[in-house]
Amino acid sequence: MLAQAQDLVDKLKELMPTKYQKQNLETMLGLFLEAQGHPLRGR
Repeated sequence: MLAQAQDLVDKLKELMPTKYQKQNLETMLGLFLEAQGHPLRGR
């Protein structure tokens, strides 16, 4: 399941046209996961 979730995140990031948007998406997902009690691991 974790691999599928990571694949989905990677595909979503590919859809973002700029580096800024990719970073923003990753930040928002990180904040969401942290609020749910599952902080992102460093990449």
